[in-house]
Formats: sequence, C-alpha cells, structure tokens
Amino acid sequence: MRDKLDNKIKPILDKLNAPDKFNVKKINLGKGNNIKVALVYDKDLIDRNIISDYILKPLMLHVEESFTGKENIVEILMEKYICVDDTIIKTDNEEITDFIKKGSTAIFVPNSENTIIINTVKKNYKPILPPEIESSIRGPKEGFTESIESNLSQINRRIKDRNLRIERSIIGVRSQTEVAMVYIEDIADEKIVNEMRERLNLIKVDHIKTVAYIEQYMQNNTYTIFPQFFTTERPDVFEASIIEGRVGILMEGAEQGITAPAIFTEFFQTVEDYNQTFMLSTVIRFFRVISVILVLSLTPIYLTLIKFNVELLPDKLLQPIIQSRVGIALNPIMEIISMELIVEFLREGGLRLPSKIGQTLSVVGGIIIGDAAIKSHLVSSTTLLVVGVSTVATFLIPNYEMSLTIRILKFPILFLTNALGIIGVSIGWFFILVELCSLDSIGVPYLQFKKSDMKDIFMRAPLWKMNKRPKAIPNKNPVRQEDFRKKFRGNNNGK
Repeated sequence: MRDKLDNKIKPILDKLNAPDKFNVKKINLGKGNNIKVALVYDKDLIDRNIISDYILKPLMLHVEESFTGKENIVEILMEKYICVDDTIIKTDNEEITDFIKKGSTAIFVPNSENTIIINTVKKNYKPILPPEIESSIRGPKEGFTESIESNLSQINRRIKDRNLRIERSIIGVRSQTEVAMVYIEDIADEKIVNEMRERLNLIKVDHIKTVAYIEQYMQNNTYTIFPQFFTTERPDVFEASIIEGRVGILMEGAEQGITAPAIFTEFFQTVEDYNQTFMLSTVIRFFRVISVILVLSLTPIYLTLIKFNVELLPDKLLQPIIQSRVGIALNPIMEIISMELIVEFLREGGLRLPSKIGQTLSVVGGIIIGDAAIKSHLVSSTTLLVVGVSTVATFLIPNYEMSLTIRILKFPILFLTNALGIIGVSIGWFFILVELCSLDSIGVPYLQFKKSDMKDIFMRAPLWKMNKRPKAIPNKNPVRQEDFRKKFRGNNNGK
C-alpha cells in the first residue's frame, strides 16, 4: 500500500521539483484502518489552521468506519470528513500541480485515480482601503486591493446580474499570475470580448508584474503617448465601465483594473461628476476643458507675444512685462523651459518620496526656487506667473496618465512656437488632433463625438435624460433605463 502511494505522488513531486518548499505528510485514516493517505502542500502558502483543524483532525481522529474493499474512498472522505467547502476532485497531474503551487492541499489515496484538492490558501491581504489617487467626496470610499478574490467580490457585490461573466486565466510561464476578464454578456459587444480574450490568451511571457504590463502587451498603437486603456483603482468606476459595455481586466497582486475600449473623453470624467447636480458637473467639466487649453497653449502664446507679436499686447499689460524683463539673463524660451523643467522635477520628486515629505518638498521647493530665480534675475516674475498658472491647470485633469501626457506634449509645442510663432502653436495642435484621430482602442476610434453622446462629454445632462448607453462604445443593449420621470406627478421634465 505504501509503495502504491509513493508511486502516485512521485510524478507530482517531480513536477514540483522543490523538496524544501513542498511538504508531504502521510497519515493513517482513523484508528482502525491500515490505509494511509498523503497530503502534499506548499509550506509557505497554506493556512496551517485549516489543515490541522479541518483536515488532519477529522481524518486522523474521527474516521471510524472500515474502508476495506471500498473503491469510493475519495468520495466518502469529501462528503463525511473533510470540513472545507472549497473542495474538488482532479485526476490530471498538471492540474493537481498547478493547484498545489497556488496554495491548495492535495490528498492522495492509494488505489484511486482521483485526488482531492482543498483550498487552503492563507488569506493575509490587507483590508479594503480608500483609493489613494482617485479620491471622492460623496462617492464610495472603497478601492481595489492586491487580492483578485477581494476585487472580484466587490464587483459581484455591485453587479448582481446573472449575465455578469468572469473568465479566469493564467499568464506568466514562471509567475503563474491569475487574471480575470470581466464583462456583461448581454451588453458587451461580442467582437470586442473575443478580441480581448484572444489578445489575453496570446500573451506568452515569463512574468507579469502589474496590469500595466497587460495594457502594453494588448494595445494596438505602441508608438503613441496617449493611454489606450483606462486604468482605475475604484470598483465603482470599474463597474460603471462594465455596465456601459466595456470589458475589464483584473489581476492578482494589482490594486488597479483596466477597461477597454477607451475613448479620449472618458479620461476627463470622474465619479464625482455623477454624484452632484448636472449643473455643477457641467461647470466643472468646462473648467477641465479650459485647463487642457491652458496647459497646452498658455506658455506658447505668452512666448509668441513677447518674442514675435509684442504689438498685440495692450499698453497697460506691455509696460509691466517689459519692466519685469529688464536685466533678465535668459532669453524667453530658456526662461520658460527651465521653469517648466523645475516644476516637473519637483512634481516627480514629490511622487517618489513619502506623501507628507513629498508634499512639503513640492510646496516649499517651488517657493524657494521661484523666489531665488527672480532675485537672481534668471527669470522674470511674469514668466514665473504664467508657468505657475499652467502648472495649476494640470491639477484639474483627473486622470494621471492623461495629465502626464498633456504635460509632456507642451514641450514640443513650445519648441515649435519658438521657431514659428503662432503658426507653431497651430501646427502643434494640428498634429495632436491628427494623432488622436488616427488612434483606436481594441478597434474602436479613440476620438469620436456622437450626437447622442454629447450629453455626457463636455456637459453632463440630468441623469434621467441619459437613457441610452454611449454609442461610441459598441454594445448589444443600447437602452440602460426607461424614461420613468414622465410618470411622476408635478415633474418638471418639460422645462
């Protein structure tokens, strides 16, 4: 009997190929049986309390019946003695090996082709915390964690639709990272779902660290600065994207999820837009549009005015600018570029340091450097003011990736402006629009404006008017709500 048991577990141990990492424990079934079974598990990943209290004790102390001549020992042990709900039977050695590597415990019984697989993974993930980047005043205070099970449970808790689909897969030959593709079957476009599934399955790499790796492997346009997947650390934002017809991806060990297809305008929307009245949201979105224009155009237009078209400035504005530039050592383009670079250095330095130190560095460093630059006559106070306003405008762009993209695009526009003046600004904007129009995300145009979608792009219509899903995102079910307000008594729909 012992030889049969050893012969059964030997192929598994050969595949695991790490005797110091995996443990083999042989036990007798009860007190009156001569039958031995073997438990194989990863010592670093298992919860020892589950094994000792719910597997070893029942099998060693509570088994009193005789198994002599019985062929269904595995089924009896599962039904009567093993006190763990997540238990399955497997026969394939490859599958058994994969389960053991992930923290499950395998029980091998001699004279049986079946092997019992028990989920004994140690749950040591941190609790659900508020999102660090995508904060909200009135919205939920829950963010994704490193546990894919925790993240999927948050999605399941929010979307109880029977058409919600979660397709799990493994990526990474060595890391064996679990990935889940999430979508709603009767809403998501079948072509997009198939395309996402195919691209995900075609990824063949040794190791996956974050969902950003998956994003870069799956995107259509490699040589572009614009993000082609939407990244979020908020379950409610992920949920809203799924309900609109997008496909989401979650990964074990990642605190963010990604959704696709992504369109340019969604990077300027926040969860807060839908938690307040439509008039307030519309005003805030207008501010964001203005901020993008300021970031890309304010310093180039200032450079144009003081270098090429001074005559366009009013006299009352021209005199202070001329006075502030008296004795300045640097020419206008060097002034602006040097200040812009210093701002970016402070911003990046603040991100890499602990939060409290980083904030202090950004504020104090900016004040000290700006004051020193003016006193030393390296830059003018007017230039510093213009760069400061442009920097503040970047804070209104809610998505970090898009904010970084727009900040970087400002530099080539500045160089074009220095060479060509206002024509350079126009050329810069032209190339940006051409790039946006040429991009797509999983086959969906990146920059598009559908007439019916305008109520949720530059403005935000009342929620009761947003009866249909965005046409920009292909979907099977365009209607998301009825026009129920017409049934209200004394409503003001007609106004």
